[in-house]
Amino acid sequence: MVTKLEKDYPLLPNITAEDLDENSSLKKMLRWVGENKHVIDFGCATGYFARLVSSKGCRVTGIEINAKAAKIAEKYCEKVIVADLEFVNLKDVLTETKFDVAVFGDVLEHLRNPWKVLEETRELLQPEGYVIASIPNIAHGAIRLALLQGKFEYTELGILDNTHLRFFTRQTVTELFEHSGYFVDTCEQIKLPIFSGSDWIPHIDKNQVDINVINAIEQDEDADTLQFVLRAFPLSLEGKYSALYQKYSQLSEEYHNCQNQIKEMYAELKRSHLALEEKEVQLEKTQTQLEEVQNQLQQAQSHLQEIQQQWQIIQTQLQQAHTAWEDCQNIIKGMESSKFWKLRQVLFQLKKAFISSR
Repeated sequence: MVTKLEKDYPLLPNITAEDLDENSSLKKMLRWVGENKHVIDFGCATGYFARLVSSKGCRVTGIEINAKAAKIAEKYCEKVIVADLEFVNLKDVLTETKFDVAVFGDVLEHLRNPWKVLEETRELLQPEGYVIASIPNIAHGAIRLALLQGKFEYTELGILDNTHLRFFTRQTVTELFEHSGYFVDTCEQIKLPIFSGSDWIPHIDKNQVDINVINAIEQDEDADTLQFVLRAFPLSLEGKYSALYQKYSQLSEEYHNCQNQIKEMYAELKRSHLALEEKEVQLEKTQTQLEEVQNQLQQAQSHLQEIQQQWQIIQTQLQQAHTAWEDCQNIIKGMESSKFWKLRQVLFQLKKAFISSR
């Protein structure tokens, strides 16, 4: 066992399928594994992927070079074999065992001879079994720009992991499997922008690179591809049938999901229609109430106009009465100032005096 190649692996003890981002190799591989399968997980590390797979009813056998990590992975695997894939024959350590799915999660790039391991794996698969793998993309834009600057510096993690022995592009990934007796059924990409600043790729100062060079590199479809995640079947009649069946199953699942979405949309549409009808009824009631209020307002306005008219009549009458009163006052004053009125007043006083003297 080559201990210098051992690394400290993440535990990820509490991660669930729901926690995984769609732009994640674990998410894609987990979906392709499916349910209730017998799985062999090459490079199972601490068993975090095995735990996710086990939660879907799968039985997992793990193979791991790191003895400490393998010990932890035993919690989630039926069996864990500590072995270096470079120096064992898989038939010798996995006797009388056939698997539905073989998983290589960022493993093949660590091997001197990944072709040999894939060929031996083919013999371990059930007639309808298949391989799932994630492999870093050496043609990522950040790697290309670093090379243009004369840099190819290994790191602890990422595309230039210091334990990587092989480097692959989209084409050479496909060739790897084809030369090992498989055909690639599906190949998807995990994306990471060139200037993301992630530790998985070299850090590039955009200001130090010709913008025309950046534009040219960004035109490539794999310039921002961190990993390829693929599914491959053995080149056999059973393998071709299995690939077609997997596609059929995937399409059936997508169809079923679409049907469920349509049902949900229809139910939501029905709820919205009922809510709309309720709103319409409420609107009609509101309109009726508004009409009643408008009628009451019109009546009140008419009544107010009548009151205003009556008030104007009263005001006119009052003004006329005031004018008549002023006229009477003037008449009285005129009478009081006349000689006749003064003589009459003298006569009244004499009469009053005569009566008093008797």
